[in-house]
Amino acid sequence: MKKLIVLLSVLSVLSALGAETPIRRPLDLPSGGMRQTGQDDDEIPEIIQFYGHHYEADAFLFVIDRSGSMSTGNKWGTLLEEMVTAIQGLSSEAELGIVAFSTPIVPWNPQMVVSGPNARALAITFLSELQPMGATCISLGVNAGLQVLRSSSKEIDSRRLILIGDGGQFCSGNNDPEMVVAEIVTGNWDMHRIDTIFLGDYPSGIELFAAIAQENGGQMRIVQ
Repeated sequence: MKKLIVLLSVLSVLSALGAETPIRRPLDLPSGGMRQTGQDDDEIPEIIQFYGHHYEADAFLFVIDRSGSMSTGNKWGTLLEEMVTAIQGLSSEAELGIVAFSTPIVPWNPQMVVSGPNARALAITFLSELQPMGATCISLGVNAGLQVLRSSSKEIDSRRLILIGDGGQFCSGNNDPEMVVAEIVTGNWDMHRIDTIFLGDYPSGIELFAAIAQENGGQMRIVQ
């Protein structure tokens, strides 16, 4: 009889606990769903918003046109706004690099930089001190950017070079589009992805930026 009383008491306690503990259903999962087994934080790429499009990577190298033509309209002001938004959207796990091209080529830093709060502030200050001037040396700018991007600690597949500009190449007599593409392809011997964003409607520039992206595994977008 005592054993029966003890057993009934245990069952009563277990029943009470079960009533107090809600059954967890899929709708109770944290936002974003369940993480897959073995999925670490560093396997989730950074996502930035840039000129109305999302870009994913762990290391971003921006090659930006600061030639004289960028001073027309509001192209330069918009570029700075887009850059600031993208930089501020990075976490401290990402890497950042910037190269401004005209004459001369001006890198923010010779190596990729971990994008902590101080680095992001310094990058924005660097951008604010630039002014559009000079010729359009696209191939020199991209190859300088690739050199910086090679210093990244991230896997090559997690790196991204984004080229932004508004014209064709006009740089010390080297204005042949096919030569520009060939110089970039040769310089990109380790096959980093290069995406391009063309600002405006200049046909020769659009064709050049499309060819650069196509030959380097990237995508080209036109922003009017």
